[in-house]
Amino acid sequence: MTATHSSPGGSAGSPRAAAPGRPARRKPVAAVLFGLLVLLALCGPWLAPHDPLTGAGIPYAPVSGDHLLGTDHLGADVLSRVLAGGRVLVLVTLAVLLAAYALGTAAGMLAAYRGGWAETLVMRLADVLLGLPPLVLIAVITTGTGPGVFGVAISVVAVMLPDIARIVRASTVQALAHDYVEVAVARGETTRSVLFREVLPNLAVALGADAGVRFVGAAYAVATAGFLGLGAQPPTPDWGLMILENRGGLALQPLAVLAPSAMLLALLLTAGLMVDGFGPLSAVRGAVRSKAAVRRRRTGRDRGREPAGVREDGLAAVARGLSLTVTETGRPVVRDVDLSVPRGAVVALIGDSGSGKTSTALALLGHTAPGLEKESGTVRLLGTDIGGLSGEALRALRARSVAYVAQDPRTSLPMHLCVGTLLDEQLRLLGIPAAARRAKAEAVLRRLSLPSDTAFLSRRPHQLSGGQRQRLAIAAALARDPELLVLDEPTSALDPENTARLLDEVVALCRDASAAVLLISHDLAAVAEVADTVVVMSEGRVVDSGSAELLRSHVPGQGGEDTPLTPPRPRDGAGPSQECVAGGDLLRVEGLTVDRGRSGRVLSDVSLAVPPSGRLCVIGPSGSGKSTLLRAITGLVEPVGGRVLLEGEPLAPALARREQDQLRRLQLVPQNPYDSLNPRHSVRRIVGRPLWQFGLVPDEAVERETQALLARVGLTPEHAARRPAALSGGERQRVALARALAARPDVLLCDEVTSALDRSTALMVLDLLDEVCRELGTALVVVTHDRMVVDRMGGPTAEVAEGLLVHTGTDRPATSV
Repeated sequence: MTATHSSPGGSAGSPRAAAPGRPARRKPVAAVLFGLLVLLALCGPWLAPHDPLTGAGIPYAPVSGDHLLGTDHLGADVLSRVLAGGRVLVLVTLAVLLAAYALGTAAGMLAAYRGGWAETLVMRLADVLLGLPPLVLIAVITTGTGPGVFGVAISVVAVMLPDIARIVRASTVQALAHDYVEVAVARGETTRSVLFREVLPNLAVALGADAGVRFVGAAYAVATAGFLGLGAQPPTPDWGLMILENRGGLALQPLAVLAPSAMLLALLLTAGLMVDGFGPLSAVRGAVRSKAAVRRRRTGRDRGREPAGVREDGLAAVARGLSLTVTETGRPVVRDVDLSVPRGAVVALIGDSGSGKTSTALALLGHTAPGLEKESGTVRLLGTDIGGLSGEALRALRARSVAYVAQDPRTSLPMHLCVGTLLDEQLRLLGIPAAARRAKAEAVLRRLSLPSDTAFLSRRPHQLSGGQRQRLAIAAALARDPELLVLDEPTSALDPENTARLLDEVVALCRDASAAVLLISHDLAAVAEVADTVVVMSEGRVVDSGSAELLRSHVPGQGGEDTPLTPPRPRDGAGPSQECVAGGDLLRVEGLTVDRGRSGRVLSDVSLAVPPSGRLCVIGPSGSGKSTLLRAITGLVEPVGGRVLLEGEPLAPALARREQDQLRRLQLVPQNPYDSLNPRHSVRRIVGRPLWQFGLVPDEAVERETQALLARVGLTPEHAARRPAALSGGERQRVALARALAARPDVLLCDEVTSALDRSTALMVLDLLDEVCRELGTALVVVTHDRMVVDRMGGPTAEVAEGLLVHTGTDRPATSV
């Protein structure tokens, strides 16, 4: 099952937050002990009762009033040397960690960001260092530098560096695929700013957990070097050196060896326990334990919820009385939901954003994200009560029988695997012979209207359009022949024609195999055509359910009226593009042609024009090249032919060669509101960054201007302190728009900005776009596959199909939908 991330918000101060046994309230005993040991090691020389460097009695003297731990082979006080012997170890270990992470992080991020020769150089050097055994590497380097802590420090850095660089590179490659990084690049942020402001904060959690593990490894390596005589040299007090020096007198004075050994062991053990107790895995384990406790407390009540006499043999999944809450606050997310998914049937789960659809579907599969817990209810998956299954048994059940397709294929598909390898791995795990795997992979790709040639199979997910990625994720799920298929917003990146075709194909495949389908969507019209049963959710509750006819009553043109939550405001005539056609074009694209290596041509000889304060809707099916057109205009993709002109001035094809003011005047608003904002930054920092970058206002006015921008897009000052996880989809899209407006652009380039939003939220965002562009005189280029967006925005249209401009529409007034 593909992992799905959820960050539910909630109010603080609930009594539930103080419940005993919860991870947030556990006493960090290991951290306290570790801190005390480190403090003792650093301050130990000042606490030593005798001079640790000189003898104070006869060698190997027993315990006495003057020497509480006896003396060592030189007659020095063992207690004094133990107290003083940890400082060098701790300081060298910390210095090694800082140096290794500074160098490894810089090298790994640079390799991922620059690619080419930089990546090759970094990775090949890492391979060379990894190919040498650590002890051999330490021996070689200390031979060249001479015994001592300096040579040991360099050696341990060399041992740790390649692993850190590889981890950072892999994490950076994933981080660079996010929309918020692309926006920063398009805005002209420097390499340093992109890597250290946008990427590094998102690596901090993983690197923090990794650093704890590496502290143990580094301390062990430094101590081992001391034991081998390669580190600190006599008479320097050092735990590893003490073990080496006194091993011959173990029978005479065992404390001279056991005392430093015990201190070293305590330091390593508490460091390891601290990592286990405060890393990301700890939160998951704590959540699991908390859920288990809740489950035990409510077992009797849950069983009482099972309706008497109801046979569930024909159900692929069923939930009774399911309730989910936020762990820390107790805020309900899913409330007393009953849901059944019969075998061979298609059940549609619909509702506005934040209604609890995805959380309910995941709970049916036995998964709740960290931060949520199951409050009550029972769940049976393929005839098995999953409440009594171990984690391993539940994973095995899902692996052989369930497929889940997450909403955002950009984050759910492995970026390092090409299409062919991704499908081959899915089929290999099912035990399908190698000779048959290629044929089956090609067949499932064709059924989902994807190419099956060698060129497509060799492409990686980031080289596909949003619609192609979404269909690939479904293809990978269907290749496993699941008994239950869960699709979370599977058509958000597709045009209506491809949406209908895709759903028809998927449903046909599942019906042929008697597989059940749980379909989560806000695309009401598409779902109404394929669903056997419709379940409507609102605010975590099931508010209605029945046949597909129930749903059609909510869909325009299918027996009901369109009743969005926010009615569209009256329009005052034609779009601004009819008013501002004089004086030449603001943005002009002439003969733009874009190739994508071996994948072939993406755009061919496309020409467009946008007048000052005008608007243009670029329409076309998924994969037609619409998003590539916007990326080429911004300079993120370098065309092989044609040019882009801004007020008659040609722009450099590559973004890196454009001037700062040219970058400022073209601003991109990405497609996915859940990926376009950096999760580690506050709204204040996100919106205010362009003001700092371009120096548009004095430093003291940045906060005031940020608040004004938030107000312009309909957000309050209270939103400024929030992070994206605490915002709804519509609020995130408003923040993305405020960030773009902060640069005071002449042209806004909007890429499918409503595709991930429910209808009422999409209408509000479109109204907002129209309003701010009218007030500010900003030109607007909107890429979309939704005719509702075209009708709402007005202005001329340009239709793109298979990389060609096939039609240019005349100016049209904006209308209320």
